[in-house]
Amino acid sequence: MPASSPFAVVGHAAVRNWLSHAIASGRLAGSYLFLGPPGVGKRKLAVEFAAALRCKSPLHGWACGGCNECTRVAAGVHPNVRQFAKPEDARDLPVELVRDICEQASLTRLEPGQRVFIIDDADRFNESSANAFLKTLEEPPPQLTFVLLAGNAAQMLPTIISRCQTVRFSPLSAAELNQITRDWPALAEVDGRELLLRAAQGSAGKLERLLDSGALELAQNFIGSLKADPFKASEQLASALAKGLPADAAAELSRERLRDVLGIVAGLMRDQLTAGRDFAGTAPLLEKPSREPAGVDVLMNSLHRIEDLRERVDGNANLKLVCDALALALPG
Repeated sequence: MPASSPFAVVGHAAVRNWLSHAIASGRLAGSYLFLGPPGVGKRKLAVEFAAALRCKSPLHGWACGGCNECTRVAAGVHPNVRQFAKPEDARDLPVELVRDICEQASLTRLEPGQRVFIIDDADRFNESSANAFLKTLEEPPPQLTFVLLAGNAAQMLPTIISRCQTVRFSPLSAAELNQITRDWPALAEVDGRELLLRAAQGSAGKLERLLDSGALELAQNFIGSLKADPFKASEQLASALAKGLPADAAAELSRERLRDVLGIVAGLMRDQLTAGRDFAGTAPLLEKPSREPAGVDVLMNSLHRIEDLRERVDGNANLKLVCDALALALPG
């Protein structure tokens, strides 16, 4: 990929190479499932893959980034490359949207050559929308490739997975995440940058959400008031979770914020373990580090309890009760 390429995909060289070999061999699948953690670049690579399928001057079997086809695909204005996703206010991919995708798939191409339909939120098909899609997915029209994007295979219907060639994406490495975020002003201004990078777990999208959600500040305030009064700290955290959120989305976004806080606190526990059971590197959360660090067994027990609480948040547990349990889970 040349330096001037409009495709800003970092990492996933193995996936790109595998797809370029598929293009060169002429053995394209009708449908691909790009499966991996949210925010690691699946959508960007899907767009680059679409450009590679249409590129007029391919480099090593991949998109050159400079021809008219590549630039139009990158700009999102190519009529033969379409992107779809569930509406923001919908829980699942609505059957009406899926029927529209199938209808558009059956129409005559606006330009000759390969068409690519990129469908985000493929782990949000419900039974009705999946049934409406299965026949088209199994037998796409000639010169049409579907690329489905999903973060959680456990939430996907087996009937969708079985009709796709699965392409697995790994989290970004620390170096790749640093490369993506080195020019982010919001991250440069944050105390605790390294802790946030680790909490992001190789996902630039998750890191961006952590910055936007204020999860680090929530964790700072919680831990700062924990020693004085654990239950007051819990109450303050629970009431702060929904602060500033739109009423129609406060419940789910509060749950997401608490997941992020738990992730940051778990990162703090791991810091203590890897720093030889002292509090080195945790100053962003603790202004006055303890001089009597907790033992390994205590820290490991806290980590296990935090992981259990994260599962309870995913299972729709009462958020105030989770905050109470978190306050009791941390070493004193």
